[in-house]
Amino acid sequence: MNFKKLTSSRIYDLLIYLFLTLQVASVFFSIAVSSVSFAITGLLFVFKVLSNRNEIKGLKTTLDLFFLAFVVVEILSAIFSEYRAEAFSHARRVLLISVFYMAIFVLKDAKRIYSTILGLGIVAAIISIIELVVYYFRVDVYWLGVFQISMTAGELKMIILLLLFPLYLDREIAFKKRALVLLLIAPIYLTFLLTFVRSAWLGFSIGLLAIVLLKYRYFLPGWAFLVAVFYFFFPLKYQYAQFSDVTKSETTVARYMMWKTGVRMFAHKPLLGYGDIDLYKIYLRFRPNPAPDERHGHLHNNFIMRLVLFGIVGFAVLSGLFIKMLIDMFVFYKSFASIPMLRDFILAGIGIFFAFHVSGMFEWSFGDAEIMTSFWFVSGIVYSVNKNLKRQNEPQT
Repeated sequence: MNFKKLTSSRIYDLLIYLFLTLQVASVFFSIAVSSVSFAITGLLFVFKVLSNRNEIKGLKTTLDLFFLAFVVVEILSAIFSEYRAEAFSHARRVLLISVFYMAIFVLKDAKRIYSTILGLGIVAAIISIIELVVYYFRVDVYWLGVFQISMTAGELKMIILLLLFPLYLDREIAFKKRALVLLLIAPIYLTFLLTFVRSAWLGFSIGLLAIVLLKYRYFLPGWAFLVAVFYFFFPLKYQYAQFSDVTKSETTVARYMMWKTGVRMFAHKPLLGYGDIDLYKIYLRFRPNPAPDERHGHLHNNFIMRLVLFGIVGFAVLSGLFIKMLIDMFVFYKSFASIPMLRDFILAGIGIFFAFHVSGMFEWSFGDAEIMTSFWFVSGIVYSVNKNLKRQNEPQT
C-alpha cells in the first residue's frame, strides 16, 4: 500500500477523528493527554493534506485570511519583541487553530457530530461526579478545580453546558435523547456552581440567553431560575454582606488596576505590542508595587491583552476574525433554523461565542490552551454543519 492510498483510507480518517476527540475530551482531566493527542492528530492531518491536496479545497472558509493574518501578526510581534525567544515560543498557540479545520474535516454528518457532543458530555459528567466526591470528602477544597485550576474548570464547564443545552431545549428531538442530555447537564451544572468562577457564570448566562431568545423562548423562566441560582449561591463562597460589595473586593479592584495599567502599556507600544509573552516583568515597569492579586503574567481581560500583546494591528485582525465569525454563525442559523439538531449545533456555537467573549472581559481565556481547544472545536462544528450539510433537508432526530 502506497502512502497516498494509506492516507486516503477510512481507517486513517477514523484515526484522525478518534485522536481529535481524545484531545478535546481530555482537556477536562489531563493537559498532557490532550497535548500528546494534539501532536498525533496534527501529524496525521498534515500527512493527509500533503498527500491529498484536493482536501484543502474542502477546508476553505471565510475565516482563512483572518487566521493567516493573525499568524503573520504573531510572527511580526515576536520579531519586534524585547523578549523575542519567549514570544516565538508562546506564538505556538496559533497551532491550535488547526483544531478548527480538523473538526470540519472529520465531522461531516449530523450523527457523528451528535455522538461526539454526547461523548464529550459523558466525559464531563463523569469528571464532575468525581469532583463532587472529592468536594464531599475533602474539607480543604473550597472551590472545584480537581484536574485543573478552578478558572479553567469553570470556563470548560461553561462551554460544555452551552454545547448540550440546545439539544435539551429542542422539543422536536426524541424525549429519550433529551432526557439523557439533561442527566449529563445536572452534575456538570452543579460542579459549575462549585467552581465559583463569576466570569464563567456571567458568560453562561449571556450565552444561554442568546440561545433562548433565538429559538427557545419558552425557557425564559428556566433561564431566569438558573441566573437566580447564581445570584443566591454566590455569597456562599465570598460571604459579602451585600451583592454590590463585589465591586469593592480585592480581586475586582486588582482587575481594574491591571486593566488601567494595561492601557498605559499599550500606549507605550501601540503598533505590534510586546509580543506573545508573560507580561509581569513589563507590568512592574508601569506599576512597581502591585497588590498580591495583580501579580500575574496576564491582565485578566482578553481585549486588553490583545492590545498589549499584539498592538492595534493584532487587535484589528482578531476583532475582524470574531466579527466575521459571528456574522457567519447567524447566517448559518438562518439556513438551518427549521431543521432540528442541526440548528442546535449552530445555536450552541452562537451561545458559546457570546459566553467566551463575555467571560473574556474578566479572564485571559484566549491564552488558555484547554479553553481555546474547546472553542476552536465548537467553531469547527458550526462551520462543518454549513459546509458539509447544506443540502440536508430531512430533520435529524
